[in-house]
Amino acid sequence: KRKRERNTEGSKMGIEFRSGGYVRHVFMGGRTIKDGEAAAIWNVRGVHRQIIGPRRVYMYNSTIRFLTRHKAEAHQYIRISHRDGRVEHKYGPAVLYQNPAFHDLVEVRDGIRLHSENECIVVYNSGLRGFEQNIGPTPAKAAITSTKAADTESEYSETIAEKEKRVIRGPTLFLPDLGETVHKFRWSGKGDNGEFARKTNVFNVLHTDPNRVYSLSLAITTADSVEFTASMSFQYHMDSLDKCLDSTDPIQAMYDGLLADARSFGDTVTSDQLKVGKQIAVMDRLASLETYPFLCQAAKAAGFTVDSARVTGLSYCRELQRQADNEQQLAARLRSELAVKKQSREILDLEVEERRLKIEQEAELERRQAEVTAKLEEESHNLKEAALERKLALKKREAEAKRAILEEEDAAVVRFLKNLSNEGVDMTTFMCTAGGMKIASSVLSRAATLQKHQLTEENLIKGDNATRKSKGKEDRIDIAWSS
Repeated sequence: KRKRERNTEGSKMGIEFRSGGYVRHVFMGGRTIKDGEAAAIWNVRGVHRQIIGPRRVYMYNSTIRFLTRHKAEAHQYIRISHRDGRVEHKYGPAVLYQNPAFHDLVEVRDGIRLHSENECIVVYNSGLRGFEQNIGPTPAKAAITSTKAADTESEYSETIAEKEKRVIRGPTLFLPDLGETVHKFRWSGKGDNGEFARKTNVFNVLHTDPNRVYSLSLAITTADSVEFTASMSFQYHMDSLDKCLDSTDPIQAMYDGLLADARSFGDTVTSDQLKVGKQIAVMDRLASLETYPFLCQAAKAAGFTVDSARVTGLSYCRELQRQADNEQQLAARLRSELAVKKQSREILDLEVEERRLKIEQEAELERRQAEVTAKLEEESHNLKEAALERKLALKKREAEAKRAILEEEDAAVVRFLKNLSNEGVDMTTFMCTAGGMKIASSVLSRAATLQKHQLTEENLIKGDNATRKSKGKEDRIDIAWSS
């Protein structure tokens, strides 16, 4: 059985590191303490010894307990409570094995990291310095404390017995010395359900940002006992750290002042002012710092200044919400009807405008048609005039040509008659004959003064022709014409 236990322990020894939970009584045998392990051994007389590996230890009727290893990194420290009552801080990086023969408690604690100059902590010193207990600061602690601000050195000149208070601002890493206690702030804030809760916000690092915002829901009761809730956001900043430290809970003090301001404000407001279209005035008053005199007074007493207030929304009780919903529905219906009427009027205006444009287009079309018709008529008239002029010119040329032909013919007849007269022919006798009349009739018939004698002459010629026919062909005279 012991062999099996040794085999089992040996297999565990090679797999994992053993710690304070490993306690064994060894009657006779040995244990291997690996590198990275440590153990406390008590012999049969109760004498203690501490072994740090690697080492092989042989025991007789002894008890062995492996020790728990504690490691502190660069941003941590080991707080050691010795059995003789001493307390020691060992700053990382460091390793310590917790031995129940020497230590009551060993804890690895984190240092406090201050990331910016807007973060600070308040440290109280009870006067128990490490060098007075013959502990002395470690090189790692000396290197860290050398980075602290020079203006805090004067605070160390106070007497040791006197309790000191100093403020450490970032950016830095704070590792407390012996006797130093970091102040814990216990302020009120929002609980898990979002409601205001007292003393629920516990912290060490105080933020002194110039622009801090606190948001909450503020319940207000109007003068006619109607409740509503305003979602508020207040922007504030810290003026005095000393006043802030003197105040136990600045947030609680400011919240109480805000409740007093809410009661005073509610007495000046009625539910009618919260209706649709009227709540803007209420919201403007809520966003004014003049509405919060008690809040500003409490903030100033705690070392803060409220810069501005902003309203993010209003929520009403059930009855007031129902009224507001009805009014909103009525307003929405009126807006809808107004929009429909406006749309109808716009459609009517569009139709009227369309008809007007159509009439104007038709009038413009008629005007253009009239212009085109007038232009066509003018062009047709011009064409007709040109054609008439051309026709008149043609007739004129034809008449001139006929006149020229007639004049030529008349001239030929006149020359013929002149030649007859020159030849000694009696023109009177000749002209009384049928042949002479025929020759002269074509010329004389065109004279206007002689046209009235044309019929008588024709009858005379017809009578002569009839007499001549009756006598026969014996009296026929053949006349030979010469040009």
